[in-house]
Amino acid sequence: MKFSFLTFFFTIVMMNLSFAQLTDNTKREGDKADPAISPIYKYYEWENEIPDDCPYERSEDIIKVRFTGRFANYTAADTWYLQSANDGNLYSPWTDGEMEGFSTNSNIRSNAVGQAKVMGKDPINLKFENLGRMWAGGTNYYPCVSLIVDDVFYIGTYNAFNQEGYFNGFRYSKNWNNFTANTEPNWKNQYWTNAIDLDGNFFNETGKAKFRTVHAVNFAKNNKAEDGRIYLSAHGYSSGNGKNNWDKGDAIYLCRTDATVESITKAESYEFFTGHTKKGKPIWTKGVENAKPIVDWPNHLGSESITYFPKMDKYILMTCRLKESEENLPYNVTIFWEADEITGPYKLVHYMKDWGAQTYFPNITPQFINDDGTSAWMTVASNYSVQNINPHQNRYAASMHELAFVLKDEPFNEVKLDLKNIAPMAKVTATSSEKDSKPEAVIDGVIDVENKDKTKEWISQEGRGAMIKLEWDEEKVIDRIRVYDSPAGDRWTKEGYFVFSDGSMEWMYAAPSNSAKTPTEIKFQPKKVKWVKFTITDGNAEMSTEWLPGLRLGLSEIQVFEAN
Repeated sequence: MKFSFLTFFFTIVMMNLSFAQLTDNTKREGDKADPAISPIYKYYEWENEIPDDCPYERSEDIIKVRFTGRFANYTAADTWYLQSANDGNLYSPWTDGEMEGFSTNSNIRSNAVGQAKVMGKDPINLKFENLGRMWAGGTNYYPCVSLIVDDVFYIGTYNAFNQEGYFNGFRYSKNWNNFTANTEPNWKNQYWTNAIDLDGNFFNETGKAKFRTVHAVNFAKNNKAEDGRIYLSAHGYSSGNGKNNWDKGDAIYLCRTDATVESITKAESYEFFTGHTKKGKPIWTKGVENAKPIVDWPNHLGSESITYFPKMDKYILMTCRLKESEENLPYNVTIFWEADEITGPYKLVHYMKDWGAQTYFPNITPQFINDDGTSAWMTVASNYSVQNINPHQNRYAASMHELAFVLKDEPFNEVKLDLKNIAPMAKVTATSSEKDSKPEAVIDGVIDVENKDKTKEWISQEGRGAMIKLEWDEEKVIDRIRVYDSPAGDRWTKEGYFVFSDGSMEWMYAAPSNSAKTPTEIKFQPKKVKWVKFTITDGNAEMSTEWLPGLRLGLSEIQVFEAN
């Protein structure tokens, strides 16, 4: 076999890229896969297959987890840990992928960590906006800690692929809602302060790390516990021979410190959970070498996150472990745990094999715990190297899934919406319509997903800026709108806004399914209105003919629902 320079170059590249980056994710990326979002309730339950040799008790309070079937996928990147801020938006680091045509990878290309702002309050109607990227601290340094507390945003990074990699500390900012593109080592700017440990070992660990991939424990109020501290969890090794890398760790650990910049960015300020007294009280001690696990189960644990649910008064722990390069576990696993105290004891709720099929980095931001207190939206990433996806909605993305915890001795009621679509009662007008299409098609009740009849959809002549209006003879009280895209695959209305007769407005941030497979849903407090206008602000399409300038954008259907 001839060994050319090109072969040598390709071999070197292959040695330096992770499998994740070599995989073609075109069909799985959250902003491209169709449908990427669905607001429709289609409940399902993944089999609970707890191994016979499980050393942990089953929960007596939470029976299992059920999924509502509603989901949303955003961007084409992973490592999302959304944090709510006082400006009403959410923020998160991200890496290894693309958003808005902007790529970042922590182990190739820029060696950088991305940042993003997320606008909107409903998981099925969010807008992810890129805030650039910053030098991660070195090759293979990935984001892990994402924490906003007392108006300070902390992003922590860790060494993902080196055999003895460690958590290497924080960058923090009090004014982070600004585009940053610093990809040079030792960068400085007016927004972010660098508190990364120069040796790349923040907690000064030796051997295989206990605190390698570190995450902030999520609390509803400002991310502080009742004692005013912040808590960090991590997966790591439980013995010298245990697994310890970005997606596998045989034990889960916990530490805490005061919620100040000085304490959070100084390793010596942390206390580590080191077990319980004979009376069951938690023991906290300085020195990472003294840390003891809150959960220890070799071959079953990995990337993790903890969220406190106030109404249940429960700490929910989620753990994921991938089977890649695994010798003892022939399947991917996602596990839900619960505890009355943050230090445990943790009891097992639901053990899911191959949900995704490949799922990692689970977390629940408190903002997306539903009003009932027992259901919420979990964000994960999935399938960076898996081709056969199950269920369909698990993507390599900020992949969001609504789930519910089923409580013992409390009846579980599926949500069954009694929706009355009043759009067919309206008069419809538009700023323009392409030949053979008509504005009235958006209320005809026909969603022609096979795109056989253009008269069953509205196609504008001007594309972006096109407006369509629904008006009723008398005022109506409404609280929800669903929008179906054009059924044609070569045009896609991706964003727009509604203006109502009462002077209010609502954004459609999330793009509906291309080809009209599922709608985008916009929910709001009940409004009394006589008319509503929708304006297209963004989309992809082929140009019209010479006598029809602009982009050929439109809608298959608009449904407007009367408030119950």
